[in-house]
Amino acid sequence: MDLINQQKISCVDESSSAMDRAQAVATNLYPNFLRRLLKSHVTGEFRLNLPKPFCDAHLPKQSCVLVLLDENDREYNTKYAVGKNRLTSGWKSFSIAHKLLEGDILVFQLIEPCKFKVYIVKATRLTQVDGATTTALPNQNFHPESIEAEPEQENTNPTEYPHEHDYYSEIANGKRSSEYSLINVKDVKGFKDFTIYVDGIIIDSEMPTQCKAKYYELCKSRNMFLHENLVQGLNGKLAAEMISETIKIADAIRAVDSKTAPARMEGWDKTLKAFEDLGMVVGFLRVRIHELLSISRENQASVRLKRVERDGAEEEMRALDVKLSRVKTRIEKIDSELDALGAEIEGLDPVFKEIAHCPW
Repeated sequence: MDLINQQKISCVDESSSAMDRAQAVATNLYPNFLRRLLKSHVTGEFRLNLPKPFCDAHLPKQSCVLVLLDENDREYNTKYAVGKNRLTSGWKSFSIAHKLLEGDILVFQLIEPCKFKVYIVKATRLTQVDGATTTALPNQNFHPESIEAEPEQENTNPTEYPHEHDYYSEIANGKRSSEYSLINVKDVKGFKDFTIYVDGIIIDSEMPTQCKAKYYELCKSRNMFLHENLVQGLNGKLAAEMISETIKIADAIRAVDSKTAPARMEGWDKTLKAFEDLGMVVGFLRVRIHELLSISRENQASVRLKRVERDGAEEEMRALDVKLSRVKTRIEKIDSELDALGAEIEGLDPVFKEIAHCPW
């Protein structure tokens, strides 16, 4: 932290309220806005809303990545959702690393186009303020002014926030990284540099090395992290199980042959659909399954058609057999009648002779 800001902070009265202290810190910092942290900002989905007037005036008109640099120059990439004027992915890592709590106040100072200095004023009465720097895409609309955050009502719906022990169990089950960044998979040079983050938590230990290696190859083949869009707040173990199951299904797809039951492939598709609903990028696997199912179903349709045709031929043959039997019976009857007529004709010989020898 620079000397001027240290002097400014040292002048803040310890007995003053957090807002008073934050406003004192914000003196002569232009443009700036203040944000009092609510429960929804530091628990549950960990999303930080920013004042719309400030966003409209100074931030990009499209969603982007904001890079948070703390006093030790450690980076925390966060996603800025332009439509909702909020920080989403990555904000949780920043919040946890700086032990932010409900009631703490952040002072955001825009020191150059789309670059913020962030001062953390703790709700507890401390005389020290943490500093961080935020970097984003350049914005041409830069006008010095101070914009105070719009008041925000906290959502008190208890179903939106997990119990505290759920939150801490997630941290305990994974290694928290203070340098979580939304790097592109193309920047990963090799498997040894490949780390799986879910909400800023490293979950590599939750899966076997072989499974992780296969997932790395799958991500590289698609040129993206397949888990990067997972819903926030997802338990690390559940995410690891989803990734492991995705790899199993991918291997199973590779092993498909003409004997693979369509019902089995349909089961894979249902599982992947559930993963997709949670944000896992598995659409390409579902497309491959649908292609295989299409071929299988087309082949099965042809087989069913031929079987129907064969059944028709057999029915026709049975009908012909019945008709042939009837014809044979008729022929036998006619033969019998012919034999009877032959015997009758032989019995007419005396009649023929008598008539033939009659006097003229």
